[in-house]
Amino acid sequence: MNQVKTVKDGELARKAIHYSATIIPLTYFFLLDRSVMLWITGLLFILFLLAELIRLYFPQFYRLYLKVFGLMIRTYEKKYYLTGATYVFLGAFLSIFFFPKEIAIIVLLFLTVGDPSACLVGLSIGQIKLPGSDKTLEGSLAFILTGLLVTFWIPGVNLELKIIGVLLAALIEYLPFRSFDDNLMIPLMTGTLMMIILNNLGQI
Repeated sequence: MNQVKTVKDGELARKAIHYSATIIPLTYFFLLDRSVMLWITGLLFILFLLAELIRLYFPQFYRLYLKVFGLMIRTYEKKYYLTGATYVFLGAFLSIFFFPKEIAIIVLLFLTVGDPSACLVGLSIGQIKLPGSDKTLEGSLAFILTGLLVTFWIPGVNLELKIIGVLLAALIEYLPFRSFDDNLMIPLMTGTLMMIILNNLGQI
């Protein structure tokens, strides 16, 4: 029987914010068109980037930032790197810009639901470590199952392609991209590979 491990409050808060980003693909699907979504995600990315630059280069703001958000940010993000939230908005903007609407929505849902689910399941009950990584089999399975659960209803893309897409996304989440953030790599690489499949094999 798997032992449930304690997940730190900071990680829970981080994942709650990650889940909340699901509002981006859902707003795109139900409410707003592509041009408006590009404006919104583009402006949000610029605002977050400016905030990041301010906290990185102005010590007084950096201290305030740590006091408010210190529990949620990872060690490597504190001093020299952009935080995951900024990459979420960049990934959303680029996905909406480059991919058809249905593909963009699917890959963003993989990111905003599948990715945090993989982390929380892996941290709480994960036992089987995947080779060469701190990721777990349980976490990857959670990514695949939740990714399918939140995208199976989206029209215009066959279930077979969604299955291939979520498997690719889980693989990308597992691979150690040290120079690029998962929040950017998961939607862009998954969307690109899904488009290659569509262009070469047709709708499957």
